[in-house]
Amino acid sequence: MEPQESDQEQFDRAVDKTGKRVLEVLAGLAILAAFLMSMVALVQSGDVREVRVMVRPASHQATTVATATKTIDTKVVGSGERGPDGKMHDMFTVTNFQVKVGQPVRLKIDNTDDVPHSVTAPTAGVNIIAQPGVHTYTLLVTQAGKFQWSCMLPCDTETGGWAMQHPGYMSGYIVAS
Repeated sequence: MEPQESDQEQFDRAVDKTGKRVLEVLAGLAILAAFLMSMVALVQSGDVREVRVMVRPASHQATTVATATKTIDTKVVGSGERGPDGKMHDMFTVTNFQVKVGQPVRLKIDNTDDVPHSVTAPTAGVNIIAQPGVHTYTLLVTQAGKFQWSCMLPCDTETGGWAMQHPGYMSGYIVAS
């Protein structure tokens, strides 16, 4: 005859089994929360370049900040262009930007999608978050070179983010001379 398990032993076994599941779920949620917090921190810590123009008396005009004189217009379209894989992908209508080093350029983005997108080129110090709607941002590059940019916010999710990795869709180049 086998000894019967006591109520305490049954309870301990149930707690061990359930406790492991709860801990696994909590660990998964903690990993997801850490990932989301990292994404938010990355977006918020980006080097957002902004030009502020201050109106001062004529005697102080020499110290005002230069304003952007050139404007580049582009549009973000969700599922706007068919790729070589036959699938529709998110896209910017203009993906290559020619700029002069140290000269700010207005980047007018008509984001027709319902989520934000970005023009992010860390090596050029550029991180513009394009909110839905029409907004104007300042693009300023302080060093010469050809810099690849891409949208760093999750997009083109139906195709695994394909457009974020292919110039001409949700990425392109900033050429500063």
